Amino acid sequence: QVWAGKDLWHMRSLLATEPADFIIGNSYGKYLERDLKIPLIRLTFPIFDRHHHHRFPTWGYQGALRVLVTLLDKIMDVMDVDTNEPGVTDFSFDLTR
Repeated sequence: QVWAGKDLWHMRSLLATEPADFIIGNSYGKYLERDLKIPLIRLTFPIFDRHHHHRFPTWGYQGALRVLVTLLDKIMDVMDVDTNEPGVTDFSFDLTR
């Protein structure tokens, strides 16, 4: 679905009724992350609450690698938080190196 001409307040309302696994956005998305407990992946402009994120490429070969690594890191971070019972729900990421 595409919601043209809407703002972050409308997005917050949509995410409250139809939760998502992740939000890909900019620094303004951190308020959605705090309110709705949905992990934010900072990939778009502007990112002014993190140091030097404006220098990371997002286009071309290097940019594609950067975007992929950022997405996978966030997915693994969420899996680490969700699977913290030793011997039952814990995962080992040794094979991803």
